[in-house]
Amino acid sequence: MPSIEIDRVLIRDQLGPLGVGHGETSCILLPAVCKYNAAKGANVERQKAVIEALWRESESARVFKDKGLSKESADLGDLLDAIIRALPMLRTLEDVKVGRDKLDILAQNSLHDRWVQSNPVPLTKKEQVMEKLQMVVE
Repeated sequence: MPSIEIDRVLIRDQLGPLGVGHGETSCILLPAVCKYNAAKGANVERQKAVIEALWRESESARVFKDKGLSKESADLGDLLDAIIRALPMLRTLEDVKVGRDKLDILAQNSLHDRWVQSNPVPLTKKEQVMEKLQMVVE
């Protein structure tokens, strides 16, 4: 499967001290990060390659069809969300007991994290991180 280096931008280092494990942060944040980056026109070709690879896998394709997703309209965030939910893994900050009251400090601290700086879309403002967090709070 093609490599897609967006997982590192997941604000996960900031969630660890709140008791959220690395794997859980990826399940919660990766679909939102993919959607955010695609909406900004970043790493679109890489995401398309991963989408194609996922649809070629028969088990993944079955999950997508069961969730009502189609090749024509589902983006990588949608596909990852379907797979993660089918496992079943945690998908929201609420699932790991991180409430809205923590979002502001998470966003602010994330701006100082070296991995956030590697996002294909430069993250320089708290509002950009908040946009991603808002996508996964509930």
